[in-house]
Amino acid sequence: MADTPRRQVLTDTVYDMIHHRLVEHEIEPGSKVNINALAVDLDVSPTPVREALARLEADGLVLKRSLAGYTAAPLLSGAGFDDLFEMRLLLEPAAASRAATKVTAADLADLDEQLAAMRAASPDAGQPVLRSFLKHDELFHARIATASGNLLMADTLRRLHSHAHLYRLYFRDGIAEATCQEHQRVIDALRDRDPDTAAAAMRSHLRRAKDRLTPAISDGG
Repeated sequence: MADTPRRQVLTDTVYDMIHHRLVEHEIEPGSKVNINALAVDLDVSPTPVREALARLEADGLVLKRSLAGYTAAPLLSGAGFDDLFEMRLLLEPAAASRAATKVTAADLADLDEQLAAMRAASPDAGQPVLRSFLKHDELFHARIATASGNLLMADTLRRLHSHAHLYRLYFRDGIAEATCQEHQRVIDALRDRDPDTAAAAMRSHLRRAKDRLTPAISDGG
């Protein structure tokens, strides 16, 4: 039993490392994931790799097929992109509405911090800064989902946001500034504790984000 916490920490570490490789496309979308090769590369036994891949399968970042093992999730197709935003439009305005009635000073401070970090990350500064922008964007949405108080909704949205990396390659000039402006409107509504305005601001943000990304998805980037 004494080894259980250490084993969990190891699995969590391996999960984080494989997750990073997937979202950074170091493991190419659609490619086969070799458990033994990963274990050797990460200097661990195959067991924590298998456990991490099971979690990543639940996140939708890898796929498991009978007798074929794991593969990295492919890039989103046009239909998959539409499905993703359909789900986000159903859930995130509702989460923002609920959050407006429950948001704390700590929640608002964290949202301000995430937005400030996004504003400091210029997409034309290269991939490391772009990764920072996308990470803080993900944290922004996750904080609102958590502030809603609905843990099932927050977990569902976390899984949906795990797909954000699948359209990172379609990032274009102007998206960062518009995204930050829309996030500010959401924060303002939350600070005012206005559920209807918070939901409307989130809905508008997601629709605009989808409109900005749709042309690139349609032409394959």
